[in-house]
Amino acid sequence: MRFLMTTVASLFISASAFAWIPPYQYQINGYQAAVTMYNQSGYTVYCQGYAVGQLQNGMVVNSWFADWVGPFQYRTAFVYANPPFFFVNAWLNVNCQ
Repeated sequence: MRFLMTTVASLFISASAFAWIPPYQYQINGYQAAVTMYNQSGYTVYCQGYAVGQLQNGMVVNSWFADWVGPFQYRTAFVYANPPFFFVNAWLNVNCQ
C-alpha cells in the first residue's frame, strides 16, 4: 500500500516539476521589439529567460527577465535599440516551471 501511494504521489510531483518553453509571439516596431509569452497551464508559474532582438547590421541585443505568470495570462518583455539601428527579428529564450 505504501508503494502504491508513493508511486501515485511521484506521478503528480514529476508532472508539475518540469521546465517547459511557453508559446510566444513577437512584434517589431522600429527601435523596439516586444516578445509576448503565454502561460497555457492552469497553474501560476515562474518564468525566466532572455528576450532577444537582432538589428539590421547583424548585432544581437538582449534583456533578461524573471517573473511570475498567472494561469492563462500573458507577459511581455521588451528590447530596445538606438537609432540609426532598427530591429529585423526577435525571439524569446525562456523556461517556465
